[in-house]
Amino acid sequence: MLDLGQVRCFVAAATELNFRRAAALLNMTQPPLSRQIHLLEENLGVKLFERIGRTVKLTTEGRAFLADASRLLNIAEQAESTVRRASKGKTGRVRLGFTGAAGYELIPELLMAAKHALPEIDVVLLELVSVAQIEAFEANAIDLGFLRPLPSRQQLEFLLVDKEPLIVALPAGHELCEFKQIELKQLHDQPFIMHSPTHGKYFYERIMGMFTTAEVKPNFTQYIDQTPTILSLVRAGLGVGILPFSSQRFHYDNVEFRLIARNTVQAEMSMAWRVDQDNPAVTAFRLMAAEYFASRTK
Repeated sequence: MLDLGQVRCFVAAATELNFRRAAALLNMTQPPLSRQIHLLEENLGVKLFERIGRTVKLTTEGRAFLADASRLLNIAEQAESTVRRASKGKTGRVRLGFTGAAGYELIPELLMAAKHALPEIDVVLLELVSVAQIEAFEANAIDLGFLRPLPSRQQLEFLLVDKEPLIVALPAGHELCEFKQIELKQLHDQPFIMHSPTHGKYFYERIMGMFTTAEVKPNFTQYIDQTPTILSLVRAGLGVGILPFSSQRFHYDNVEFRLIARNTVQAEMSMAWRVDQDNPAVTAFRLMAAEYFASRTK
C-alpha cells in the first residue's frame, strides 16, 4: 500500500529535480525527504532517481511512476475536499416534498436561489398533498416538506414561509357574482364543493370551522382532494368552493373569485423537517431556505 506522504515527497522531488528545493517546498529538511523517497523505492522495489553528484534525474521507472503519482495526489486532494464540503452540507442530496400550490411559484424560485447558493446539492422533488407529506416524513421518504401545517406522530419542526387569504370560487353568472365580497351566511344552503376530510384535511378543518362559527350549513355535493378538480367542478356549475387566494393562478375560464367579508382565517404554507434529521446537506438547504424566505418578507 502506497504512503501518500512518500508519494508527495517523490512528486515534489521529481518536479524540482532538486532535493533541497523540494524539501523547502514541503516545509521540511532534506534528510527526511531523502528518507521518505528511499522508503518509497524500497516499497516499490525500483529506483526512482539517479543521483549524479549533486544532481538527480528520474529513472525510466521514475518517469513512468510520476504521471500516476501526480494523479493519485490529485484524487486524494479531491476526496479530502469533497468530504469537507459534505461535512458542511455543501454537497449531498435533499428529498423535497411540496404541494401543488407550492409548486407554482414558491418551489421554482427557491430552487433558483439554491442553484446559486448550494450548486452541488442534488434536490429530488416529490409532489405530494400535505397529508401524504406527513406520511412520507413518518416513512423517512422525504427530508424537507412544503405543506399546510398538520399534526404528525413524527416530531416535526415547522417554519411559516407564506400565508394568503381564502376566497370564494363561483361559476360565471352565479347570483353571488354581483357582490364584491361574500358573506359566509350567503353560502347557506348553496351547493358546495368541499375539500376531502382525508387528503384535503387542512382546508376541510378550517372551512368547517368557519361555517360552524358563522352557523352556516352549505349543501355539500362533493368532497375533493385537489384544488384544480374543485375549480373544474365549480366551472361546470356544480357548486361553489372556498380556496386559497393563489388558486386564481390556474386561470380557469368561467370561474370568478370573491374575497370573504371580515374573514381572518388564512391558508398557511410551512417548511417542515424532522427534529432528528442529521443530514448536513438537509441542514444547509433548510438554513438557506429560511434565509431566502426571511429576505422576501423584508
